[in-house]
Amino acid sequence: MSLVNCSECMADRHDSCLNEKCLCAVEAKHNEPTLKDGVRVDDSKPVHIESLIEIFSVDNNLKFDGHDKIDNVAKGLIKFHNFVTLRNTDKILLYNGKIYDSRNAESKIKEITEKLIPNCTKHDVLEVIDKIKRLTYVDLEEFDKDPHLITVQNGILDIETMELTPHTSKHLSQVLLPVEYTNPTTDNIEDNLKDTLFWKFLKSSFTVDNVFKKENFETVLEIIASVFIKRHVDEKAFMFLGGGENGKSVCLGYIESLLGKINVTHIPLQKISSDKHMSADLDGISANIFSDLEKNELRHTGEIKSIVSGEGLMVQKKYAHPFTLYPFCKLMFSCNRFPKSFDQTQGFFRRWIIVKWERNFENDPERIEYLREQLDENQLEKNLVFSSLVMIANGLIKKGKFTHSKNWREIQTEWNANADPLDDFATRWVKDSSHHRSKRDVYLHYKEYCFEKGEVPLGMGQFGKLFAEYFEESKNDNTRIWCNIELIEPPKNTKLEKYALT
Repeated sequence: MSLVNCSECMADRHDSCLNEKCLCAVEAKHNEPTLKDGVRVDDSKPVHIESLIEIFSVDNNLKFDGHDKIDNVAKGLIKFHNFVTLRNTDKILLYNGKIYDSRNAESKIKEITEKLIPNCTKHDVLEVIDKIKRLTYVDLEEFDKDPHLITVQNGILDIETMELTPHTSKHLSQVLLPVEYTNPTTDNIEDNLKDTLFWKFLKSSFTVDNVFKKENFETVLEIIASVFIKRHVDEKAFMFLGGGENGKSVCLGYIESLLGKINVTHIPLQKISSDKHMSADLDGISANIFSDLEKNELRHTGEIKSIVSGEGLMVQKKYAHPFTLYPFCKLMFSCNRFPKSFDQTQGFFRRWIIVKWERNFENDPERIEYLREQLDENQLEKNLVFSSLVMIANGLIKKGKFTHSKNWREIQTEWNANADPLDDFATRWVKDSSHHRSKRDVYLHYKEYCFEKGEVPLGMGQFGKLFAEYFEESKNDNTRIWCNIELIEPPKNTKLEKYALT
């Protein structure tokens, strides 16, 4: 007996329906193509498992207790659900009405298989899973291959044309952003966002001593917007530099809130450059965000350059075969001290955008308590921020670069000076000479350097121990001296008196 749309239900008289085989049992939409016509089950909505079993067995004349039980269950599941298996990783995905998701795919198979096969064994379930995998393989590169299409809660947005279309299983994507797109009121970003907490927070973060650092502000807006594009813009990674209580961690947390936690990883820079297992976790990820980067030396940079350049990266999940991954995730880090880099080439430093966060909100009257929570919990504001920032993303696509980018030599100098202030002092603020200088004079000069750079100086004893690697020390007329050294005069606005020795 075939399943039918009964006449009562077709006339919208559902209370009069007496047909036991009516498709009402599976919550199908009447007067539209039904499951028996090849329409897939909407996995985002609850469906009675007993109804599915009936559909599988009656509509397809399938038997689940004989020699072909594994094939029949697999075929039935594939007929009514959109399964896809990634050839590179052997991970099985299930279309949930918006994206392809791995979280419920195998549990769905296990649940239905247990119901369909009498006296079902664990081996039966594993065979069905394996069979479905073999019938649904797709290359990983087919997923999220259009960098301009992003799936949001209310559709698929093309950030190149700004067109929003309905969700469809034909769009192969693993990334769903937890925001909705609405057409902004104006094309002016500030007019759209000036009354939001986000705008107030970001603008105050770059207002230091009543001076608005517009370039840094605009750069951060572009950085946030870039995470919505599924390819790298101008081959850049991002580093937020500064001490504590300055807003950089709040900003990174807000980016994660816009993207959704499931679309973000937290792998240290040093691990990305050396651990192929951790790099494999970048599959389908929008951003890798790591706060408070450690000062461990950065010995290898090839993987980092490959990621931001969009080149293939050989990775391997544990106990699995290696495969080539083309990650589109943005690499974002924060620190107050750069790791020392063994790579001093243009190829490394040109790939970084560094943003300094210089305001300190500790005991600041403009500090907003529970700011992170307020930003995270305001969904309507996040929708507005997203809908406005995708206009910046659209501009990045057209320009192909960020508005404010420094020369790689400037970045190299800034990086090295921060990573090793003593080395920077020894190579840039002193020079070889036939003269000698007292240890006191050199140390005062070093403290002056630290004042100019905003660094905390080492104690005199620790400084002397490390500085001895650069110059020889001696004693002259009871005065301890550094030999063959001359001090390079600092800028005239320094205030040496602040560092009088006690």
